[in-house]
Amino acid sequence: MVWVVAMTLLSARRLSKYFGGLRAVDEVNFELETGEIRAIIGPNGAGKTTFVSLLCGRLEATDGSIIFENQDITGLPAFKRARQGIAYTFQITSIYSKLSVRENVAIAAQNATDKSRDAAYRVQDALTRSGIPELADEIAGSLAYGHQRVLEVAMGLAMSPKLLILDEPTQGLSDMEIEQFCELVSDINNTATVLLIEHNMHVVMKLAQRITVMDRGRVLAEGLPEEIRRNDAVQAAYLGS
Repeated sequence: MVWVVAMTLLSARRLSKYFGGLRAVDEVNFELETGEIRAIIGPNGAGKTTFVSLLCGRLEATDGSIIFENQDITGLPAFKRARQGIAYTFQITSIYSKLSVRENVAIAAQNATDKSRDAAYRVQDALTRSGIPELADEIAGSLAYGHQRVLEVAMGLAMSPKLLILDEPTQGLSDMEIEQFCELVSDINNTATVLLIEHNMHVVMKLAQRITVMDRGRVLAEGLPEEIRRNDAVQAAYLGS
């Protein structure tokens, strides 16, 4: 889908998270436009996961503000942000291993709506779009790792998100699974803005329309993929010579 009008979906102003003397996120200013796929890259310890955890409400900010669809959500808990359209998948697979695939997706759908009929539709739609409807009755913990990662994305989709945040979604996937994942994200982008943390630079350069580079809790650089590729400091630090 081509998103015709560029509008700010989410913004952060001087967003900070301190753990004692450690400034994990340090006065970050950030804007995400409706309909884009944005990648956040940087070394381990750069503050990427902490930053997106602040955006989705898993962590409380030490300072700064978060605006989503022109509303200040800085003080909202994660479940209220989810109901406003922010879904987040974890770096480490987070599923209910003893429940079926369908039950996992249903829990996510129910967390995003009070209407059972709407939730049932969301479940089936998420399974279909993720390409795993035939696995609906399988026990989640018995799935191969790649399918567990796709299940987690399906759980995010079941929340009908306006913004889907993916934290290291291709970690541990095979080359074929990564290509299938890229196709899935492109499809998701037809209906949702996507923000992903990703170390696989092939995935980043293939999917991202803009890239934000973080280092030591701050934004080091931001721009189009080719601009980031040509940035000497970023190339030396993260992309190799």
